[in-house]
Order: sequence, then structure tokens, then C-alpha cells
Amino acid sequence: MSSQPLTHHEIFTLVEPFTRRGRHVDLAASDRIERRLLFKPFDHGEDAAELSGVREILLLENPKPDRFRLTRTLRHPDGLEADLVIEGPDPGNLLDRIESIDPGRHFRGKSGYRIARSYRLESATGGIVDAASATRLLLTRGAAHVDGLTLTMKAQTGRGMPAELELHAEDGDTIALPEDMLAVIGWDWRRLNRVKTCWKSTLRLRGKEPGRSRDAEVKLTRTVEHLAETLREPPAHYHERLVAARWNVAFRRALPLLIGLGLIFGAPAIQFLELSEGSLIRMLIFHSPPLLMVLFFSMKEMPRIEIPPFPKPLTISSWREGPLSPPGEIPKTSTQDA
Repeated sequence: MSSQPLTHHEIFTLVEPFTRRGRHVDLAASDRIERRLLFKPFDHGEDAAELSGVREILLLENPKPDRFRLTRTLRHPDGLEADLVIEGPDPGNLLDRIESIDPGRHFRGKSGYRIARSYRLESATGGIVDAASATRLLLTRGAAHVDGLTLTMKAQTGRGMPAELELHAEDGDTIALPEDMLAVIGWDWRRLNRVKTCWKSTLRLRGKEPGRSRDAEVKLTRTVEHLAETLREPPAHYHERLVAARWNVAFRRALPLLIGLGLIFGAPAIQFLELSEGSLIRMLIFHSPPLLMVLFFSMKEMPRIEIPPFPKPLTISSWREGPLSPPGEIPKTSTQDA
């Protein structure tokens, strides 16, 4: 961060392209020492459909000499926020690029849920944006309100790494969810883990951009739609509707254990194989322990060796009923047999 506070002359020069477009700096809320200029909020009117009531705020930062960061924050009346961040050497060009992205792209709403998506706008080759460079949108974060739950997705976790998901109950409610609540969607969704008062999981995404961001958008929407559909129904319907998918999840969770047992019990059978000294199969079998260790530690997600619980009908009468239970358990509030 530059050690020199913004001078009045620098401020007038930086805000000139913003002022021409009706964007006025809020000097009282800005920080000259940290070289941060905050602009007065702009409220979208009712004629903006999905953006009705959304407040837009611009923040211009100068973290390095000849490097500026412009952030557009959209705040929905229901509390969801979506950001668009871009970096480059010319604040005026950054404003042009920001305004070229429709604010409505950040929000998607249907009956029962609304999704907010945050992006980073960078050059097509990666990095900062200059006047001549083509740009691409990269999804960095997603959030959604769905039937009393807040889902957040952190997609900017590194190339090839899974996105991180969190589920929080609103208004301090206690939420009771089965571990396979998201995993039943498909192979790319992992089981839920309770961490204090929230649930965490991961979601496998494509490794490279721009396919990774498109994949994240689709899977975020699919996750929210699944939650909205499931939470609208009584918990008892969850097992009835998804019994096959729940057994599929149990099998997937058991795979590391099954593979390990297969290797252990298959090892004695090697002595009955008639292999020549120069056989490729013989060489692979001989070097299998170190090869398996390398494969194990090179994986993006460490496999978990466990005996998964068998899927059972849920015995709770409401998703928000009963005290917090140990991870993996559903609090029982009825006498119905599982």
C-alpha cells in the first residue's frame, strides 16, 4: 500500500470520469490515508425488475502505484450482496468495464429462493485489465436464501480445488439435516459436516477457467433448487423420494474402504500368478505400495476410510425441530421406527 495519502488534486483527477456519469464521491466515508474512495450509493428503481430496491456502491482503491481496484457492490433488500471486482491501471477504463456488465446478472430468484453471485473481471489471459485487453468473468462467491437457510459458496479456492459450501440457519434456528442432504444430488457433491452451528461441505468443480465458473454457476443453482424442493416437503418424504440416491451415496462413501479391503485380500492371490521377470504387471505389483502412497497424497481431496451409516427414514417432524445433535445424527422427535 502506498504510504502517501491521496491529495485533493489526485482525488479530483481520479473521480472526474465517475462524476461525468453521475457518480459522486463520498469524502466523509472515504479514507485518504489508505487511498480508498467510496462513492455515494445509487438505488435502482422499481422499473429494474429483479434489481428493484437494490443499492449499488462503488469503491475505488489504489493498492499499488499505477494499480487500481474498482469494486461494485450490489445489496439486495433481503440482505444478499454481490460484488464485481476489476483491477487495472486506468480508473476510467475500469468504470467502463464495470458498467458493461448487467447488474441483473448477479441475481437469480424464483419462488422460495434467491441467488447472489459475485465475480472478478480480468483479462482473457489472466491478471489486470487495460484498455486493449479482452475480459472474462470469473465466479468467486455465491450466496442464497432458501426457505430459512443461507447457503454460501466460496469458488475462488485455487485451480482444481473444490468449492467450499456452508449452510447456516437464519434467526438462530436449530436446523437438523442428514449428512447426505447435498451428496444425493450427484458425485460432485460431498457429505455435510456439522461445525458448531453450521454445516460445511465441498463441491467438485472443473479445474480450468472459463469452464470452472460456468460449472460453478450451474451447480450452485442446482444445489439451491434441490434445497428449496427438499425443505418444502416434510422430512419423511426425503427418504421416500431419494432412497436410491441415498444408497448410492452410502456406496460412494464406502469405496475407499472397499478398495483397501480388496487390496489386502487380493494380495495373497499374487503368488498364484505366473509372471515372467520382465513382466510389466509384475513390476507394477512390486511397486504398488509407493505408487499408491503417491496417488493418495496427490489427490485434491483426501479419501476418508469409513463405514458409512445405512440410509434410514427420517423420524423428525420438521427440519427445524429438536436440539442440536452430534454430527451425522438426526434428532428424533417422534416415536416412529426408523
